[in-house]
Amino acid sequence: MANIFGIRRSDPPEEQISISDQGTDVLIQILVLAASALAETDSQKRMAVWLAEHDATRGTGSIGFAIADMPWDSASFEADRQFWVRVMDAASQKTGWNTLNFRPNAERLMPMLGWFRKRFFRLRAEDINPDALADWCDEMDDDDPTLNGFPRCRQHGVYLTWCGCRICGN
Repeated sequence: MANIFGIRRSDPPEEQISISDQGTDVLIQILVLAASALAETDSQKRMAVWLAEHDATRGTGSIGFAIADMPWDSASFEADRQFWVRVMDAASQKTGWNTLNFRPNAERLMPMLGWFRKRFFRLRAEDINPDALADWCDEMDDDDPTLNGFPRCRQHGVYLTWCGCRICGN
């Protein structure tokens, strides 16, 4: 089964990308590694955690998403958008890949990273879902790592989610 990604849910098919379950799994792992290495603000850390837990909360075959539906904070939108462009660049430079117990196929991943990089450049503040952050936070339990200082996996350095380390879990 494939996962569909776009800037907005309403994007026409030619503006979306379809990625296999396995490809999506690897893509999310390398993005989480890069995002965890680069995140500085709470907003950036929250978004790294959201991405890390996104497929775990929805299951395989249905983890595609609209970039506009990520938990953007309108107060830090521009800085966070630039953060994601840097994440794509860092993932393209194989940041953290050495911690994985497999070798990602760079030849397959680079076009995906390029696609996402372009979409983050095109994203505008008026595109974002203004309720996504509050809705996601409302679902959290009091012991959620996101609400408790953003702890990291000792082995992989990624931010932990309510289901643990995104990398160790695979």
